Amino acid sequence: MHGDPESSVLVRHDFDSEAAGWARISHQVPHPAPFTRPWWLRHVARGTPTHLLVLAGEEPVGGIALTGRRVLGVELLRPAGHGVPCPDHIDLVAVPGHEERVAAAFAAWFRRPGARVLDLAGAPERSLAARSLGVAARPMDVAPYEPLEPGGDGFLASRSASFRRNVRRTETRLARAGVRQWTATGASVAAALDAFEALHRDRPDRAPLLAQMPRLRPAVTEALAAGEARVDVLEVGEEPAAVSIAFVVAGRLALYQLARSTDRAHDGAGTALLVRVVEQAAAAGCHEVDLLRGEEAYKAGFASRRRVLTRVRAAHGARGRLLLAAWDGVRRLNALRRGAS
Repeated sequence: MHGDPESSVLVRHDFDSEAAGWARISHQVPHPAPFTRPWWLRHVARGTPTHLLVLAGEEPVGGIALTGRRVLGVELLRPAGHGVPCPDHIDLVAVPGHEERVAAAFAAWFRRPGARVLDLAGAPERSLAARSLGVAARPMDVAPYEPLEPGGDGFLASRSASFRRNVRRTETRLARAGVRQWTATGASVAAALDAFEALHRDRPDRAPLLAQMPRLRPAVTEALAAGEARVDVLEVGEEPAAVSIAFVVAGRLALYQLARSTDRAHDGAGTALLVRVVEQAAAAGCHEVDLLRGEEAYKAGFASRRRVLTRVRAAHGARGRLLLAAWDGVRRLNALRRGAS
């Protein structure tokens, strides 16, 4: 008889050496997320990549993709692309049936000698990382979503009467000006992303996102080549009026970014484009649209359900605990100042 294979932990700072194993794991988990796919991890990570794979014998059965940097002698571990790129649904992941093995292995790795802090912003409500380390997963945001019916035609019909009316009026008005949608291919994705950036340059609040485009462009380009992204452009009178970037992983359409014209003649173009993208994705077999992190008002028109996203933070070692406590103190002070202003 063969006993249960031993667990081991493999840590790599060069993602490409274990990309195939990680790709298999990230597709087998219950909620595959675009932000755990190889093309995201390869291009968007800042700091030192720290990719942890848990093995059962020689078979990868789980892990977590992090980036690390040192702060006052403490190793600070965060998800790849933390901050402005806003990844969510990120967590310690495990192939079904191996959750306890992966949780135990990760806890042992995290608690090895040394000072470190884990900060996962955008983790799921039932975070395996939180369970592994015995810490709380504290609610921080929500991700609206909506199941999709096969075929695609039913999405707009399922929305509120006012939403349907506004979309149809927008489509009619834009059609009079000459509207055309095109979906980027490998040959045209650069032009589509150029249009995306050009539309955002008219909005000063989008400057932080534009600063991330040197990393996001190759990630989106590789994802599109892998069949896991789509970039759509809506032109009105031969001018780009809206550009959307979406990811398609395991039958879920994740609406990631939307750039839209500030020209009043193009009002509503962004919403019209997203409705088209959702219906086309449903027709292609997607069973859900995920609007990702944030409860912006426009998302209510697209989705009636939501998932809670959490922040998982843990510390090990005296210096790690001291850093996390100081961090918490600064956050509380800033919250008090905002409340007083």
